[in-house]
Amino acid sequence: MLAALPFPYIVSCAIVALLIGGPGLILAHLIDHGDLNQSIELVLGPGAPPWRSVLLIALAVAFYVYVFWNVRYSRIHILKHAAGIVALLPDHEAGFRRIFGRFLRPLPVLLVAGGLITFFGVFLLDFPKTPIGPAELVIVGLNLIFASILEAQIIWNYMSTLDGIRRLGREDLQLKPSDADPMRGLRPLGSLSLRATFLYFGAMALVLPSALLNPAPLRPAYLAFLIVLLLMGAGLFVLPLSSIHRRMGEAKERDIEAVRMRATAAYEAPPGSPGNPEVTLSEVREWLVRTHGILAHEAGARRVTDLPKWPFETGAMDRILAITVTGVVAVVGRALVDVFLLG
Repeated sequence: MLAALPFPYIVSCAIVALLIGGPGLILAHLIDHGDLNQSIELVLGPGAPPWRSVLLIALAVAFYVYVFWNVRYSRIHILKHAAGIVALLPDHEAGFRRIFGRFLRPLPVLLVAGGLITFFGVFLLDFPKTPIGPAELVIVGLNLIFASILEAQIIWNYMSTLDGIRRLGREDLQLKPSDADPMRGLRPLGSLSLRATFLYFGAMALVLPSALLNPAPLRPAYLAFLIVLLLMGAGLFVLPLSSIHRRMGEAKERDIEAVRMRATAAYEAPPGSPGNPEVTLSEVREWLVRTHGILAHEAGARRVTDLPKWPFETGAMDRILAITVTGVVAVVGRALVDVFLLG
């Protein structure tokens, strides 16, 4: 649909986002009822200061632009790492299509979208006291149905990407030796997992401020829904990589054991009497060769000891944990504000 518009992709995203976001709903209500103040209060809640109204509208538009961009970019990012993943699989391109082919299936997206439409329509949709006009009905329908499909696509992109990584962990992967690549060729899997997770939390970073700044009390069901999404994002990041983590740990243990087996030969004294003051040049050379072997062995032992067990820098896990905890604390804080201040 966006490709059919005669504009650059990001401009098309912005146009549709303005239509189905806050500005489109305000304009539709204005067309139906002719009252701008009432339209703004209907969308943003009564008594909202101007700065908050502008910020909420900007966040709504930014969210939809991000969702449109995310759906396209998440697929491009998988294709970017296709060559590295294909090299790991025994059946190469066929294995890549077998594992990530479900990424494009429409049925799971429609099922998730149906759940979101039911949740938002039944539990969260506040019907206004004023009659809904035809223009407003169209925008509300687009917002509820079309936006739910897009949000479902974001969730499915994240879940199917990490499920593909989980399935890759069960394959007979052709790992590289650690001296050629400390991550044994598994870095593309770590990059996919991290990028998918940060894309997912990027959408949450636009949803949470809108919820926190909303002047009206929020439904407990919606706050619980946000917490579930945050916890799901963190949990899905770690669980699919558990098999990859275990495989990297087993490969590291094998390398450590190989280093231990080479230790006896590396530290073995050269032949000849150690107390003989008159050594030959060949014996000196033998001692130098043995010393070089010892130094090389110790350097190899240190390298093997420092081999990673995850296909990414472990500091990323701390950042994801911090994002999750911050989001959960913010949502709980908003719930307490609703209970004790907004009543």
